Amino acid sequence: MKRYIAVLLMLACTGCAPVKVNVPDIAKSDSLQVTDMRPASEKEKKLFSLLITSKEYGVVRMGDDKLSPPPVRLLQYQAFQKFGRGDHQPNVIVHHFVIYMNARSQLRSGAVGAAVGGMVGAMIANAIADHDTSSQTRMVDEKSFDNIPDEYERGLYNSSENSDKGSVYIIYVDTDIDGKRVFTRTIA
Repeated sequence: MKRYIAVLLMLACTGCAPVKVNVPDIAKSDSLQVTDMRPASEKEKKLFSLLITSKEYGVVRMGDDKLSPPPVRLLQYQAFQKFGRGDHQPNVIVHHFVIYMNARSQLRSGAVGAAVGGMVGAMIANAIADHDTSSQTRMVDEKSFDNIPDEYERGLYNSSENSDKGSVYIIYVDTDIDGKRVFTRTIA
């Protein structure tokens, strides 16, 4: 379920304007109560740095305003579809739901291409870059997530996760459904 939401969010966040997702019968899921315990910062967009030499360059935290309905509302709908159709309505708590876009490598190659060959060089560098990466989800530990010293580092990947160094979305979802807590990290 979380992978489906992650891919949907990744597609929705690629544009500049807010994306409206048409979800059939979304009102049916209103009966499922979801408690949003996320830190306020996870709901807001943040561009970490525009300076190409900065270690934070190319990492962006996406805000809730990029998607309508908001990400937690879509999670509520998916939880209702999976768990809430019977007599028992599960107790759903969202501890973290944050999306980072990492376009560092692609932005740097475009900047280098522009410096060397102007607009044509930037377009060539962008065309050469591989924009496809496979989606992968893994479990993460809340303590390791919370102990990352600088927030931008949550939006980083290693070479085994993205060997082509294309732009990626890194999505963290930490939920508790009826006392079962699951924390995932999806890169797509």
